[in-house]
Amino acid sequence: MMFQSRRSIIVLLLIVALIPATAGASNLANPAIAIAEARAAIGLSYHLGGYTITNDSVPIILNRINARFSFAPVKWLNFGVDAGATQVEVGADTTPTDTFGVFHGNYGISGGAHLRASTPFFFNDIMAIVGLAQGTYFSSENKYGAVYGGLDAIGALGPQFHIKGFGYITVGPMLYYISGTNKSSEEKTGYYSNISNLRGWLAIDFFPKMGALSSGKTYISLEVSASPLADYGTRVPVREFSVSLAVGTITKRLYGEETDVEWEP
Repeated sequence: MMFQSRRSIIVLLLIVALIPATAGASNLANPAIAIAEARAAIGLSYHLGGYTITNDSVPIILNRINARFSFAPVKWLNFGVDAGATQVEVGADTTPTDTFGVFHGNYGISGGAHLRASTPFFFNDIMAIVGLAQGTYFSSENKYGAVYGGLDAIGALGPQFHIKGFGYITVGPMLYYISGTNKSSEEKTGYYSNISNLRGWLAIDFFPKMGALSSGKTYISLEVSASPLADYGTRVPVREFSVSLAVGTITKRLYGEETDVEWEP
């Protein structure tokens, strides 16, 4: 009974975390686990990330909503594509009198790819080492014709822990890099990139028991990243901090024969 109560509390917290997601971006893992061979993960993700660009410490926020398809040809490797929409907000400079929203872009089409590899689980199937990489092209234009676009790329490496009856927890360092160009309404162009590239990263993949409601394995993934410079202020909601939420399913085996014991996350 106590275990069931704890699980209910965790599900409630994840649902509450989803409610504020009115704009979005793709997360890194979605999910971070090893998908069993010949299966695919299909999901929808939301991400809100605050960063700092150029040497003037200009705040920028990326909102992105992405659909993801990831395929596992073998158990310890999966890769796939992401497609969705990205919206960009950019502040002006670091003076206290500035207000956030100097550039307010619309949602523009974005897309990219991802790759995940890991070791087999060891220590009685409790722990594995996981590496992930993702890159996404994006573009956001405001009503005056000004544009912020470019590529953001992410890489993470760290231990993953399997909690039976719940799911997986993955932690480690993450490198995040933005390389982009901006164009003003007067057609002037410039280059920008983010200042703080190294962050800490945490991913929680929860697998609720759906019973007959789902033929696959439903998952809810929550990810958080933060640099030592992370803060919260009146100019921008978040800086050097990101939060991502994804929901989806891992399909049954797409080819070959099912074993007597069905794969369980």
